[in-house]
Formats: sequence, C-alpha cells, structure tokens
Amino acid sequence: MRATGSILLAAIVLSASTLVQADRRTSLDEAVSEARGRHPGRVLSAETDHRGGRDSHKIRILTQDGRVKRLRMDAESGRFQHRERRKGRNQR
Repeated sequence: MRATGSILLAAIVLSASTLVQADRRTSLDEAVSEARGRHPGRVLSAETDHRGGRDSHKIRILTQDGRVKRLRMDAESGRFQHRERRKGRNQR
C-alpha cells in the first residue's frame, strides 16, 4: 500500500511540473541566449513577430566566420523552426 501511494504521489508531481512547463512561453531574451549558444557571434537583430495566431522570435546573428544566420523560434514551444534555404544566384 505504501509503495503505491508513493508512486501515485510521484506521478502527480511529474504531471503537474509538465503542465507548468507547457504553459511557459519563451521570452525574446531567452531565445537570443539560446541562439547565441548555438551560433556564437554578434546579434544583428531580434524581434517578436505575430503571425497566424502565434508568436515567434526572429533572430539574426553575424557568426564568427562572417556569415549571417537567420533563426526563428516558436515562442510557445521554445523550438527553433527550420527554414527553407533561399536560392542563391548560382542555384536558379
């Protein structure tokens, strides 16, 4: 009986913490910090965009090798969204 009560209590605590995390939105500052962790360099711009009923953070970073990285993070989930690559001059 006692082990069952402990397991039940642990399950309740875990599910409650999951609900709290699911409600938590990622701030623009948090998104910038995570983006810089993935791509060290100078942040050129960062803004929150509202499109299709959802907020997303757009971040541009000048990397140490001189390239500009454009990132978009869904503010609700905290996940970076993959963008399709734009065609360059030589790829038409």
